[in-house]
Amino acid sequence: MPSTAGPAGTRAAAAAPTASGPGGSDYTYRLPLAAYSYSDAEYAVIESAQRILARDCMKGFGLSYPPVRKSTSGAISDRRYGISDMAVAARYGYHLPPQPRDPAPELDAAQRDVLYGKKSAFHGKAVPDAGCLGSAVRKLAKPYAYPAGVTAASTISAEGFRASMRDRRVRALFARWSACMKGKGYRYASPLDPFRDPAFTAGRVTARERRTATADMACKERTGLLESWLSAEAGIQRGMIRKRITVLRRLRDLHRHKVSAARRIVSGT
Repeated sequence: MPSTAGPAGTRAAAAAPTASGPGGSDYTYRLPLAAYSYSDAEYAVIESAQRILARDCMKGFGLSYPPVRKSTSGAISDRRYGISDMAVAARYGYHLPPQPRDPAPELDAAQRDVLYGKKSAFHGKAVPDAGCLGSAVRKLAKPYAYPAGVTAASTISAEGFRASMRDRRVRALFARWSACMKGKGYRYASPLDPFRDPAFTAGRVTARERRTATADMACKERTGLLESWLSAEAGIQRGMIRKRITVLRRLRDLHRHKVSAARRIVSGT
């Protein structure tokens, strides 16, 4: 799906987490394809399991590695349809809000070399490609790999989004939104256009950016653009999903098995 980090990006649907939960401005999560993707909570479990496997690998080299559990707090603001939260727009404009990070363990040179594979051997023992962390990722991923499913989901996400941009209802809403913005002194044809202004995506947030973003949100609220765009794309996705339902169901089952395996690792069973 287009990334929550910006409308022009592409999120690897069903291979990466969706937005944090239903409702509000989590438009990516609310689309039908989200049923075949990981949730943030599931992806956090997978990452936590990967860190535990990396710890076990590190032990084989006589090195310690504390596997900090992945947090699910601070989900990235959903930007599938541009900005979608008035409070965030008023404070951060088109910039992403700062995201809290999990505490990083302090590592010495030897630990970094083995964890990330910076050297091919340590004390005469071969280090896995991409280190113990890379080995952990592969170990958990390999039994559940399904490239055909990932490709199908990513295709639906990208093509469905592009089709929604061509939908006559969405195009009409763009025109209404654009007219609303023009009345406030801004000339944009699409709610994705402000992201093409480098002044709004680099450097510090400016007062001009905040004013533009709050006007953007006010016009989206006035025209009902966001919910209507979601409805249009959801309909498009449902049609595309029906044509690939067998592949997607297998992908969903493999996801469930992988998450279950990750939970067993995290719980120590």
